[in-house]
Amino acid sequence: MAAVTLTALRQNIFQLADQVLETGEPLMIERNGRHLLLVAERPKLDIAKLPRRSLFKGDPDELVNIKTWDEAEWGEPNNLG
Repeated sequence: MAAVTLTALRQNIFQLADQVLETGEPLMIERNGRHLLLVAERPKLDIAKLPRRSLFKGDPDELVNIKTWDEAEWGEPNNLG
């Protein structure tokens, strides 16, 4: 990560801002022993624009009634020893 002083930022603010936007790499600005970051904003993901996908075949309401495995059928106590 590149670092510049506030004076250097003031002299080259447009070039440095363009560099951050082009590369996506943040710029650290040093001022009185403390640091600031100039960071490009990430585009927000619009979930509504994602294609709808079918995750499984069948009726989703049937998932509620699926018989679950119980410990004895799976044989977990035998596998623990």
